[in-house]
This record gives sequence, C-alpha cells and structure tokens, in this order.
Amino acid sequence: MPVIPIQRLTPVSGSVPTEMYDPVSLAAYWEWELEDEAHFSVTVPQKYDPGTNAVLVLHESTPSVSARHKWQFTCSLIRPGVHSTNEATPTETFLSEIISAENPDRLVSRSIAVTGASVQGHIAGIQIAPADLLSVSMKRVSASSDEDPSAIKVFGLAIEFWTDDTSVSECAGRCGQIVDAVRDLFNESTGGFLPDRFILRSINRCLRHLTQENYWRRESWLPCVAGSNRISLLEAVPDFQQLHHIYYSGCSVPMKPLGSFQEYEELKTGCDSTGVPEYYVVQNTDLYVWPRASQSLESGFCMYHSYLPEDITCSPVNPNPPIPGAHDLLFVYYVLKEAFLKDRHAPGADVKFHEYSALYEQEKQRLLGAGDSPHLGLRSYR
Repeated sequence: MPVIPIQRLTPVSGSVPTEMYDPVSLAAYWEWELEDEAHFSVTVPQKYDPGTNAVLVLHESTPSVSARHKWQFTCSLIRPGVHSTNEATPTETFLSEIISAENPDRLVSRSIAVTGASVQGHIAGIQIAPADLLSVSMKRVSASSDEDPSAIKVFGLAIEFWTDDTSVSECAGRCGQIVDAVRDLFNESTGGFLPDRFILRSINRCLRHLTQENYWRRESWLPCVAGSNRISLLEAVPDFQQLHHIYYSGCSVPMKPLGSFQEYEELKTGCDSTGVPEYYVVQNTDLYVWPRASQSLESGFCMYHSYLPEDITCSPVNPNPPIPGAHDLLFVYYVLKEAFLKDRHAPGADVKFHEYSALYEQEKQRLLGAGDSPHLGLRSYR
C-alpha cells in the first residue's frame, strides 16, 4: 500500500494552521486552532486498485486529556473532461470527531477515509481512477461537546492508496492486465522478446479487426447543404467504418439504398431535381443522395454506422478497451498469436500460432454473439 506524504499545505481564505518546530526533537508540525483550514492535493498512483478508498493518515497530539476535536475533510476529484467549473467538480465532505488520548501530548496515529461517502472508491458517484488528482481541504471545526481548548499539533499527514500488487506492467487499467496476462502465458516476465510497445500495437491491430466486423456502432448527424448531392463521410465522421441505415431530418422511414453507383448515375441523369432525399449510395467513403436537398440543415442526416474507436494507450488517458472486461482474453489471444507469428522460426511456434488463432476466433465469436446484430437499425425519433 503506497503512502504519499503531504509535505506542504496551501493556505485557504480565513484562519490557517501555524507551522512550528518542536524545541526538543526539532520536528516540524502544524498547530491547528478552531476554524483553521488548509489544502493539499495528491495524484492517484498508476497501480491504484479501483473501488478502494483513499485513506488519510494523521499523526497528532494535544496537551488536553479526553477532550474532543473534529476534522472536516472536503475531497474533490479533478480529471480532464469531468470538471469544468468549481460548481461542477465532484466533491464530498467527511467529518471525523476524535477524543484525545488519556495521556497529555501523546502522539497518536489515526486513519480516516476521505473518499467513498456513498460508494467505496467513488467521489460523488464518479469512480476514482489512476492519475486522477484528489484535492483535499482540511479544516478543524467545532466538536459536538467538550471542545478541546488547545491547538492540535499535527506532526504528519499522508494519503494511503490500495494498489493491485498482482500487476507487473507499468501500463494503466485493463491494458496493464492484458500485458501481464500475455507475459504469463508466453512465460516471459521481463519484456525482452515482447516489449510493451509490441503488445500495445497488437492490441490496436485487434481493435481494427473488430472494427471490420462492425462491432462498434452509433448514430451520427451529418450536415446537409442545399443543392449538394455528395457528402464526404470521413470529413464529417473521421472514425467512420460502414453505413447501415440513414434518415433524412424529419422523415420517419429510412432512405432507400441503391444497388450500385451506376444506378445512382442513371437516376440522377433521368431527373436531377431537388427536394427531400429518398435514395443513397456509398461510393468509397462518399455518400451520394437523390434528389438533392432543397434546404441546408446543420443536422440534415442521421446515420447509423460502425466506427473505429480510439487507440488503446498504456497511459491513464485511454487504457481500457471498449468491450466488456470479461472478453479481454480476446486481446490476449490475438497478441499471443502475433507473438508466435513473430517467433515462427522457433520449434513448435507454428503449433502455438494455430492454437491461439483458434482461441482468438472462439473468443471473438463469443463477443460478437453478445452484441447486437450488425444489421440492427435505428428508429427515427423525429
């Protein structure tokens, strides 16, 4: 369990604790009077075990005997894409009332959870993840009774996190678990033959293979320009893979696909008019419609299509494959078949290649069977 010591406190508006030194030991400490408040922040470790709480370790003493004092901790989660304003930052507040020791000036160590007010390992419903920044405000507030009249001496502050000790890879999230599983089955722990970059490239090649199976699908809106009959799908939707259905804005039935681009050309030559688009054809990565739209609309076409997800990374930015975690063996088997293909001149490598190729295909079929049919269309809600 890694311990992150708090070396510095940042003042908050109002009363702040005073930094002092013990005359005998010369140890530094903070003196906290009632209503004193200060702030600190820590970064969640890469190997943090999701679903576990951050725990504040507090070393304190007071000359008072059996008196009460209370701490208030306000913890906020800061992550790119989650918070935008002070009001929107996920925040929880914790109170901890303490009775001082029976011996005066006795140094006592206390452990206080500063996350998970409602759900363990979460702050305001958002799960804590590696590389998140936890911002903590610590304040001494009034106790329920028998308030300690003395200043509380705080000799040390630290934050403890539970970590996944079974992980060997430095990669974050499920990507790290996939890397570890590959090395376990390949009987390699150092990464000499299978470096992280090879495994990561193989994982992303697997993503592309799944994309060709039309596994990931969603709706996207396309702009419509009056009088235009062509839309570049890659310009409008850079991760576009394949179109399944498309609706024109305001229509309750999907547009009809044409059998070929030649059929579209014949239709266009016979009557090159404007109106409500009814037919379409995809030529390479361009969408052609007939008739041409008579008005410009920012959201003119709603298409249901498959797409290529973002590459998986070893960093906390995007370490989790966009499939259910129970199917992560898909990536493990794919990487292993690639590894034995790379090592194809070694004795028995061809046998292992075919073995893991078969396992990969089996796991892929399980995953594809768990999802919706690629031919599933969307319903117009306009």
